[in-house]
Amino acid sequence: MSDFFLDGVLHITDLEGYDHMLFLLALCAPFTFREWKKVVLLATAFTLGHSISLALAATDAVRFSSSLIEFCIPITILLTAGFHFARKQPVVNVQPISYAITSLFGIIHGLGFSGYFRMISSEGESFLGQLFMFNLGVEVGQLIILTTILSIIAIAVAALPKLTGHMTKIISTPALVLAFWLAIEKWPY
Repeated sequence: MSDFFLDGVLHITDLEGYDHMLFLLALCAPFTFREWKKVVLLATAFTLGHSISLALAATDAVRFSSSLIEFCIPITILLTAGFHFARKQPVVNVQPISYAITSLFGIIHGLGFSGYFRMISSEGESFLGQLFMFNLGVEVGQLIILTTILSIIAIAVAALPKLTGHMTKIISTPALVLAFWLAIEKWPY
């Protein structure tokens, strides 16, 4: 079972699969380190969505075109980062709709990984146990990434106080640009 935990951590922190990190960067952009609880709750909503889709897809309850899902993953990043450019006011309170949308985006990301999870899950062991350990690993990996991103944001704000009001857009820009490039690369048609 501990292998599934480690697989979860490695899945989310794998530099080759940087789409998760881009999503978390876009998710963190409007927050400071003092608001870490809001970010952790949003990331947990993502993990819950991820868990649901892995469970459904790994048990063959749902199947989707992998090329369509691979295209939708960068779209979730584009929407998350793009929202920061459309927003007129800073984030004060996270609304319930934000958790729902983040969970939906977690479902999409989980569907992108479900084939691999189906392949690594062992028939002799408890499927729910494997799923729980894997997603616990995802959550721990996300906490590592979130801590890193929030620390970098704190350093940037301290080093560049004149840019504090623009920091959300500055942080969102690389996620937006890279997600746009990924979406073009993954275009399924």
